[in-house]
Amino acid sequence: MKSRYALLICASATALAATPAMAQSAPDAAVQDAAVQAGPAEPAETGGLEDIVVTAQKRAESANRVGMSISAFSGETLVQKGVTAPSELVRIIPGFTYTEAPRGAPVFAIRGIGFDDSTLGSASTVALYVDEVPLSYPVEARFAALDLERVEVLKGPQGILFGQNSTAGAINFIAAKPTDSVSGGIDASYSRFNTIDVRGFLSAPLTDTLKVRIAAMTVQSGDWQKSYTRNDGLGEKHQFAARFLAQWDPTDALTLLLSVNGWIDRSDTQAVQLVEAFPLLPNAAPANYSFYPRAPHNARAADWDPSPEFPLERDDNFFQASLRGDYRFNENVTFTSITSFSRYNQEFALDVDGADIQDFLIGDKGKVRSFNQEIRLTADFDQLKLIVGGNYSRDKVHQANQYRLKDSSVFFGFLGNRSAGSFFDEPIRNIAAFGNVDYSFNDVITVHGGIRYTEDKRRYTGCTTDAGDGIQAGVFNIIYGIAYGGTFNIQPGGCTSNTNGVPGLARFKLNENNVSWRAGVDFQVTPTTLLYANVSRGYKSGSFPSVNVVANEQLEGVKQESVLAYEAGIKAGLFNRMVQINAAGFYNDYSDKQLRGRILDPFGFFGILDKLLNIPKSRVYGAELQVQVAPATGLNMSFGGTYTNTKVTDDFFAYDPVGNLFNYKGLVFPHTPKWAFNASADYEAPISSTLNGFVGANISYHSKAISLFADRDLIAQSALDPLNRPGVKVPRDAFDEKAYTIVDAQIGVAHPDNKWRAWIWGKNIFNTYYWSNSTQSFDSIYRIASMPRTYGATVSLRF
Repeated sequence: MKSRYALLICASATALAATPAMAQSAPDAAVQDAAVQAGPAEPAETGGLEDIVVTAQKRAESANRVGMSISAFSGETLVQKGVTAPSELVRIIPGFTYTEAPRGAPVFAIRGIGFDDSTLGSASTVALYVDEVPLSYPVEARFAALDLERVEVLKGPQGILFGQNSTAGAINFIAAKPTDSVSGGIDASYSRFNTIDVRGFLSAPLTDTLKVRIAAMTVQSGDWQKSYTRNDGLGEKHQFAARFLAQWDPTDALTLLLSVNGWIDRSDTQAVQLVEAFPLLPNAAPANYSFYPRAPHNARAADWDPSPEFPLERDDNFFQASLRGDYRFNENVTFTSITSFSRYNQEFALDVDGADIQDFLIGDKGKVRSFNQEIRLTADFDQLKLIVGGNYSRDKVHQANQYRLKDSSVFFGFLGNRSAGSFFDEPIRNIAAFGNVDYSFNDVITVHGGIRYTEDKRRYTGCTTDAGDGIQAGVFNIIYGIAYGGTFNIQPGGCTSNTNGVPGLARFKLNENNVSWRAGVDFQVTPTTLLYANVSRGYKSGSFPSVNVVANEQLEGVKQESVLAYEAGIKAGLFNRMVQINAAGFYNDYSDKQLRGRILDPFGFFGILDKLLNIPKSRVYGAELQVQVAPATGLNMSFGGTYTNTKVTDDFFAYDPVGNLFNYKGLVFPHTPKWAFNASADYEAPISSTLNGFVGANISYHSKAISLFADRDLIAQSALDPLNRPGVKVPRDAFDEKAYTIVDAQIGVAHPDNKWRAWIWGKNIFNTYYWSNSTQSFDSIYRIASMPRTYGATVSLRF
């Protein structure tokens, strides 16, 4: 206990958050006012850093005057650094990680807190928003980075002011808004794998009170993966996205903002890399899979089943419409309403066995319908700032899977069962009320307090089914007859999973409520130096899984998780704003951490099977540092680093990925490098009176991690394939994620007034081979490789 408090004291002496200060394009009046109040940027001829203004607390203010951990980047900076998708934020934000779940869903995590699950309806630990409008699930955020004014990454629980509870943080994508004069732009790139990426926008006033903005993008590319056993390729991209914004100011008091956006993704799905064959039924392992050649250590190398029945491609789409209204009663009080509706559909096939056979092929169809409503009243009375409001959301989620496994150990060991299915329906309702107050005693001391009450109700109906061909139904009619006696008559397409020996639908409920809160104090010790300390309680709602099961008890939901988070930090502008140092220490007391774990098949046929579980107690502590230096005009350098230490602190017994029952106590969290660093340097200077030249580089480093809760020494004692490879053990590093360093660079020329820019660039220029996930599923242990070296040229025009 003493060491814990010593760590807290040491961490509190350090501080946080990356807030690279970049100029913003076309900020609105409130943002401009906040920047003025925060103090002007240094004159260009002396160098120095400009303020970036954020809305992390539902009002515009300088990031360096907000007492919380924030990483903020302007849209212009994201374009120039080639950050075109939420997943690429990992290259510029220490402490933020991105992985892909075993079935391809994106997983965002901050400071080690994430949830590695592909189920639609499972809330993320990192809440996602576009202009404060929630994206209910991570799959919907695929193209949220289109035409941005800035992006804000808030670290730590964010359940007070935002509409979705979260234990890790929140990402708010701020779309570029309509402008008072005609403006437009286009960014066009051509890069490796015949990739064409074109993005553009047009903004204009239509009347004195109405202005609009249209933005669109498309990405088209060829194959980037290649088979290592035959002449074949995979990895084409066919993506489209667009956004329409209309801002109407019918009176001085009222502003309405309509946003309509959507996207279509018809790209190939990614094939995994086979590490080892690990049969679910070891005594029936097919030799053709057990001795299948393993994937080379090359990001592009993979193998897959090219079955025309299950083409490995997506047909996903998303549509969202929102209306925001701001009514200003006077200069101090504003009423805000945000109403949104969204519709998400997915249909894709994924090969997760890493071989040109049908060991485990997944077809996934799903849809989500969401309605969200927020109302709030904001009051600003100089020393006192107050927000009160409420949220209501309603989701309807459906997901159905088809599995093809005719070359698997299940086919050979389970009466020729070659296919299966599963489905669920889940209506979700969430109601919340919140309030937040900030009070400044004087120019130095400000205290903060916030509270939120949330009710979350979920209803789950689903089961594992026969695929419609009657084969699995026939198999389970036999198995249940032997196990329970009597006669069973499961029909083709019917439920084969059972509840207490009776095949049929699983029906579950989750009715939960919680009170999240935050308290903090800021000390503005100088005009450019802020000290702060916060303590907060955050929650993430419970959920149900989408998984192929034998017993319906595997479909039981997990309860909500919670984090009690402590943080203290400093934000200091030094040497006439030529240096900005942000640092923080944090400690998170974590209760009921959710994970996709494993249990034993109750029938004893299939060994270990997936199930959602809660780890009772764990903790996270660490520190972050961001240093930005702008010593001269055109020169900007930054360094960021995060140390994250995670551990399960209480006894918790469950199964590891290769079937060992063991105690999780003392294990580190998956996908959580202990050390993460990034550094960048950018320089732009005149070449002539009509031409500037610029050059830049970015380096990111992540230390070694592991993809699952596992004891490496115990894994190495487990038999890999006793039928075909007796005596061979599972590799000790089978689930490791190697340490890696990625280097990006660019060089180009630009108009002095930034009317156009042209540059050549490279990402992962040293072609580092690394992967975002290494896991076990069905008969295999496999990896999901990250992109290899890419390079290209971009032209950017503005008018």
